[in-house]
Amino acid sequence: MIDKIDYFKHKIYDPSYYHRQYENDLPPNEETASYTETAKRATHIALPFLSLYQPFGLVISLTMGSVRVVSTTSEVISGDLLKIAQVALAMIALAGTLYHFTLGLYITTGADIITNLMQIVEALSQGEHQRAAEELMQVVSSLLYLAIMMTGSMEVVAVSLLVQAIVTFYQARQEIAKGRLPEAIAKTILGMVRLIQMGQQIQLIQRRNALIKRYDQVAKAILNGRKIDHLWDHPLIGKEGVVLEDGNGNAYDFGANLHGHGKQLVKGMNVTMRDKGDCTTLEFKINHLFRDKLQQTLEKMSDYSQEDIKELLKLMGSHAKNLNLTEISKQHNGWMPDFKSYEVQIDGVGKIRIGADPDCITLYDKITIEMEKGKNLYDFHEALAFLNLEDALRQSAGEDIERMKMGHLFRIFKPREATPFERTEAFFQLPLDEFKSRIIAISPEMKGIFENYLPKMQLREIIPGRMRYAINGLSDELSTKGALGLTAGLTGAWTDQEIYERVTSILKMGMMSSEMRRDNEVGKKGLSWGADYFTGGADSVFTQVVTDKTESYDQFMYHSDVRFLISPKAIENGTYQYHYDAFGTRKTDSWWWWNAAYLDRENIFEFLKEERAFFNGDNELMLKERLAPELITGIVVNNQEMKNGILNYLREKSIIQIDSTGQETIFSKPVDQFISVGSKISKEQFA
Repeated sequence: MIDKIDYFKHKIYDPSYYHRQYENDLPPNEETASYTETAKRATHIALPFLSLYQPFGLVISLTMGSVRVVSTTSEVISGDLLKIAQVALAMIALAGTLYHFTLGLYITTGADIITNLMQIVEALSQGEHQRAAEELMQVVSSLLYLAIMMTGSMEVVAVSLLVQAIVTFYQARQEIAKGRLPEAIAKTILGMVRLIQMGQQIQLIQRRNALIKRYDQVAKAILNGRKIDHLWDHPLIGKEGVVLEDGNGNAYDFGANLHGHGKQLVKGMNVTMRDKGDCTTLEFKINHLFRDKLQQTLEKMSDYSQEDIKELLKLMGSHAKNLNLTEISKQHNGWMPDFKSYEVQIDGVGKIRIGADPDCITLYDKITIEMEKGKNLYDFHEALAFLNLEDALRQSAGEDIERMKMGHLFRIFKPREATPFERTEAFFQLPLDEFKSRIIAISPEMKGIFENYLPKMQLREIIPGRMRYAINGLSDELSTKGALGLTAGLTGAWTDQEIYERVTSILKMGMMSSEMRRDNEVGKKGLSWGADYFTGGADSVFTQVVTDKTESYDQFMYHSDVRFLISPKAIENGTYQYHYDAFGTRKTDSWWWWNAAYLDRENIFEFLKEERAFFNGDNELMLKERLAPELITGIVVNNQEMKNGILNYLREKSIIQIDSTGQETIFSKPVDQFISVGSKISKEQFA
């Protein structure tokens, strides 16, 4: 499987010099003066020197790999059945080289070691101890070369070059004993070259150590970028994207979504991978504390010397060639006002975008990594490591999930106390028992809330693969306290045809936040699609609460020819709410006339109690990202003509179904009950 090969390709370091046991490629030299033997001797002399020029490495590997296959096969054909294993190894090594040069070197070196070991056994069985010793020296040399590719250690490179020099000088001595002066001279020169390379390597080690001391953060990131064992069977590998269709049958790819990863770093533990034309992106949001830490990393990065970083990346064997941080202003073709962002260009890997404007709340904590086609999950991990975000792809532990669930409950029931605490180091660093105790110390009522609601929490889909913890049964409690459900007027559609299309699309795709529509190029705007990014409401669906004390939909501020009715079960996913139109603000400093509303917001029970006592027609209740179609219990329209138009369009688009009794239904509800005319509110509309 390609992802397994990609794993090995990413783990292997490119060696700084080329090494190959050419004696395993060609049949042994014979003591004759034939043209063939002369050519073989000349080849053995020339190849080590040609390989000193590293760009020749691939050509030499492919050529000599092919020669090895032919030569070992011919020995099998001639009757030497013990060579079968060597033929297989030669073929595997050649195939590896064809697929990826460094992977081919890895396999070839491993094959050489196995061949050496076989020859050691053979030599010992025949009492040829000197030949066994020579083969053992080759084994040590090849093992060190493998160690270079496995670790990237410059110290191992230096030792390997020293061993290469010793082996070569020993071979030169043997050649002199056999009277082969040209070979002896060549090996002596090659041994001296290896010693020179070792001296150069020691100088590079000293230079690398100086750079690491100055750029320790980058050095650590390079090493962390190679730690990819947790990605071996990652669920994002090969995961299909979610496709939703609108009312006209247009398909939208919502990417491959994954929950339960990111540990404490990622908000909601949800990440999304998308294919966009000639690139692939990975997206997620990070919690406030980690965004503050990321800002410090970015500020350090802005002071990096480009030349130093290039050199350090090369010396430590990173796939990245350079790091470059720029601040840019994006234009969004009418979707929203311009906003600033950071762009970290990681040459050879990809680029990362991060919101740079704290006032643009929705995008400030959003991370988008973009890769060219052909890159893989291991490349995403390596890119993330440069910003200390590599945990984004790591599976969350049970403790991480329990912390998130308790934090979610704290935020729902005690928002005034929860918001300051969840932005501190203690929120993420305290052991779970101490974390729970700290919350209870801040708000003693949370003890009973944890006991009552933690067992009731369950995962529910926002869209397939993207999840959120909901409090099962919370809607029943709210209903007993007077909540009928929620409502949302249809905005942004100005003609009957637009209304029909929007109603049909919502019944098929659900109601989505401004951000989700923009990210997935759905192309439909809401009422406040621009300002919401700066208030923080762009990632939420705007709804309003309907209580048993509310008599008419005319009491709501936002009038519309079409109004959707929503089950109170939608509230179980967690909400935040205001008694007035606050643009879904999540700002914690003063903004316009309502000041720090997010820090002073009420919980859902307080909010409901006040709305029943003093109804506000511009109240707003925010639902995270998407409201699924099945939570829509009905539609209210102003007149019969609008109802008939919608019904005809829904029939045309096969939204209306016929039940076993021949009755037309929408979501198993008779159409005349699902779509009603007028403004009077009834409890049955939300059932």
